[in-house]
Amino acid sequence: MFIFLLQNEPADTGFNLNVIWNSLYGMFNSFLSRLPYIAAAIIVFLLFIVISKIVSRIVHAAGARTRIDGTLADLLGRLASFVITILGIFVAAVIIFPAFAPGDLIAGLGITSVAVGFAFKDVLQNFFAGILILWRRPFIVGDQIQFREFDGTVEQINVRSTRIKTYDGERAVIPNGDIYTNAVLVRTAYDRRRTSLTVGIGYLDSIEEARAAIMRVLEKTEGVLDDPAPSAHVVALAASSVDLKVLFWTKSQKSDVRLTSDRVATGIKLALDEAGIDMPYPHSVVLFHDATGTRDGDIERAKYLSAAQMKQAAENRDGGNASK
Repeated sequence: MFIFLLQNEPADTGFNLNVIWNSLYGMFNSFLSRLPYIAAAIIVFLLFIVISKIVSRIVHAAGARTRIDGTLADLLGRLASFVITILGIFVAAVIIFPAFAPGDLIAGLGITSVAVGFAFKDVLQNFFAGILILWRRPFIVGDQIQFREFDGTVEQINVRSTRIKTYDGERAVIPNGDIYTNAVLVRTAYDRRRTSLTVGIGYLDSIEEARAAIMRVLEKTEGVLDDPAPSAHVVALAASSVDLKVLFWTKSQKSDVRLTSDRVATGIKLALDEAGIDMPYPHSVVLFHDATGTRDGDIERAKYLSAAQMKQAAENRDGGNASK
């Protein structure tokens, strides 16, 4: 009945209801005709979601088997899941709208991606540098490193920055772009480190006796490794001493190096004292002159200099008169 009334509506009402009705009716029929495709697209999209989760788990498992950093494995899993999800959206869109061309959309996004790339240049640089750090692993969490003025232990590496806990108990957050493109000293890259100490002895003392005393200290000091063996060699004939450079190896941790160096330095000082070997240091002689003349010596000296100057002046005058 309602359809009949619409079809018999007078044409002089100002707008044609038949056109509106036909448009709505056509849209409804089009929706009904596309409903099976919409259902198929939803099923396909859900299938892609399931596949993305499976791939993410596979990436995690592969990372655990290949000893890839956990953060990198998690990131790769998320990226794989994201790519598969986007692909599922494109496939579902093509099923619903056959005229849809993903290539045209990607081409349109190309210009936008360039603008976004320039706007987020630093963010993207840090992101890709973080991926390379997690992949190449120049250092890992727990390593002790030195980067510029920052010296401490790596406590976290993510895709944006690297966090270092300094030996003073402070946190340094360094962008990955900076830390990847500059030199970094990894102090715990190996399980042992070499430490050096310079010891000066007197010129009148025996070099071999001093060397033997130093080597005895190195052999019995806790923390000094036997392999590589420690050594002590003459490296310079300085102004007031013969310098020996003492080399020894310790474990690479900062605490081990500091404690062992303290034991070695203390032991060498005591051993050389016990052997009667001098450890000279530069001496300086400083002479002070009191311009106020408050000391007797300075007063007498000033009087002597004044009298000598006056006598010389008088002799110069007498000599000049005699010549005339």
